[in-house]
Amino acid sequence: MNLNMDLQTALIVAGLVFLALLFGYNQWQIRKARRPRELSPEDDLPPMREPVVGHGTTPETAARLHEASAEQAERREPTLTSSARASDANNAATAAVAAAAAAGTADADEAVAEEVAVAASMPQRDAAADEAELEVKQEAKQGVKQEGAPAPVPAPAPAPAPVAAVPDGQPTPALIDPLIDCIVPLHLERKASGDRILPLTGRLRRAGTKQVHIEGLRAEANAWEPVTAGHQYEDLQVGAQLANRGGPLNALEFSEFITAVESLAESLDASADLPDMTETVANARELDAFAAGCDVQLGVNVISDGAPWSAAYVQNVATQDGLVLSRDGTRFIRYQANAEGVQRPLFTLQFGDTNFLRDDLTVKAGRQITLLLDVPLADQGAKPFKTVCEYGYTLAQRMGAQLVDDNMRPLTETSFVAIFNQLETLYNKLEARGMSAGSPVALRLFSV
Repeated sequence: MNLNMDLQTALIVAGLVFLALLFGYNQWQIRKARRPRELSPEDDLPPMREPVVGHGTTPETAARLHEASAEQAERREPTLTSSARASDANNAATAAVAAAAAAGTADADEAVAEEVAVAASMPQRDAAADEAELEVKQEAKQGVKQEGAPAPVPAPAPAPAPVAAVPDGQPTPALIDPLIDCIVPLHLERKASGDRILPLTGRLRRAGTKQVHIEGLRAEANAWEPVTAGHQYEDLQVGAQLANRGGPLNALEFSEFITAVESLAESLDASADLPDMTETVANARELDAFAAGCDVQLGVNVISDGAPWSAAYVQNVATQDGLVLSRDGTRFIRYQANAEGVQRPLFTLQFGDTNFLRDDLTVKAGRQITLLLDVPLADQGAKPFKTVCEYGYTLAQRMGAQLVDDNMRPLTETSFVAIFNQLETLYNKLEARGMSAGSPVALRLFSV
């Protein structure tokens, strides 16, 4: 028992002695590390730079900064050589970087840091002007300036970038158009952001079969635009399309539209100028009647003179000619870029009731290919009917067929002239209404 106690005591004493020795060794290492030593030539130390002091620096701050610098940078006099100018420009850039670094140190106070940042951000044209002024003074001192020699002219300051003028008068319209839309203005009591408006427009997508659009007025651009997150708007306007190929806006669709607008106005604390239902429905019917009189589709048929064609053969020909299969697979589409460079459908190619995505193209066959032109949707400037006829003729020659109209009569020069005259009358009618063929308004009016 006593032997065990003596062993435990000895181990405890040994542990304490070890801890004491370890503590003493650590203290000796700390004092050794803190002991200063002389600098040796191989020590790589960056040169100290004088802090940049501006005219607005207080005397106390300037004195403290100059005392902190151990040595003064050697002053370089400006010279007239191009190499010296380049060297001075590099020195100026280096000083600006050093000044920015000095501004970020903990020893500089806030006032000095602000002045250093301003000095470092001075444009290069100011440094060039100061350099030119110093050169003139140096020439006067040294007597190198000769009588009659022209004095250096400072480089002219670059002209400021033109500022886009805010258009005066009425705001620039966006998508909503009084020609085909029932417009309800919403007057906001204060500006509203797009982030606040967008979550409230869930019911303002369609009214029955008619599209509904909502736009906001940006004061800085004086223009209407679709409501966008992050933008502020002075006023709003909501428009329901009066007619499309599904028919005119009816009383039920109008009521659905007005109910959604009133709910939005209440949520935004806005006042709405609601239109009269009877007048709006009458305008919709009149617009639909006009559209029905202009909704013309011209068909040109390529008829085989011999055996029927397989759907696989027709698909191969259309694909090689650059036509694109529609999403539903029922037709091929020829696209053409408009004046803005946007690809728009020009005409379509159909092979009976063939669906090129679902049908067995090796079994499906027929003797007629139809080239269909949707007149109000094709840009008049592209001369779409001429393009359709030219493509139809080349197609008929390659496939051993003939070109006929919808009544299966061969297309002659006389029939072409008659069709062109009818198209000209239709184009003039659309133009007089302010919705030329292929325009954004016409694309909306003659949509489904």
